[in-house]
Amino acid sequence: MTRRRLAPMLALSASALLVCALAGCAPEGTAPTATGTSTSSPRASVSPSASTTATPSPSAAAGAACLIGDWRMDQAGLDRFYADINTILSGADIGYTPQGTASLTIGADGAYAWTPPTNVTADVGGTEIAVTLGGALSGTYTATDDRITADTTSTDGLQVSATLDGAPTDASGIIEQIAASPVADAPYTCEGDTLTLESTISGGTATATLQRG
Repeated sequence: MTRRRLAPMLALSASALLVCALAGCAPEGTAPTATGTSTSSPRASVSPSASTTATPSPSAAAGAACLIGDWRMDQAGLDRFYADINTILSGADIGYTPQGTASLTIGADGAYAWTPPTNVTADVGGTEIAVTLGGALSGTYTATDDRITADTTSTDGLQVSATLDGAPTDASGIIEQIAASPVADAPYTCEGDTLTLESTISGGTATATLQRG
């Protein structure tokens, strides 16, 4: 069977996958112990008050600490994300349809892993290119209170295959394009169980919304 080389526009589908955490917040401090003694006879003492330690709920996590943990983008989230991408690329006669789920793990050690959706269909000028993805890409990141940036990224753990009009095609050129995960360089908001990343793609913004777990 003749193998056809993937069109350059397929590289854009990888960028679409940029479409990148739950933090344990440090417990609040222990309340001071109060002890009092009366000078009256007989002597009376006040028992020390019980110390209290408050453990914040996930919604109390603030800033970059909230990023830490496992995040998941379901089919509905993928549909919204790719709808933004398709709007950005509406003049290029390209459209993408994702299938499956995606996940992002952000570690307290500065490491992250992005598992993209299992399948993405690219419609390029009426020609469908089916891309199948497996494994995950990984790397290291830094974060501030409102932005996360990938410092290094490896695609060694990611597998990509593709078919063009039903025939296998070379997908090696797409892998490095996929390397830019949602944490590549994105402003974010993190509230409780929801992480929202504003990913820049082809001069526009696509919103990736992930849920904790």
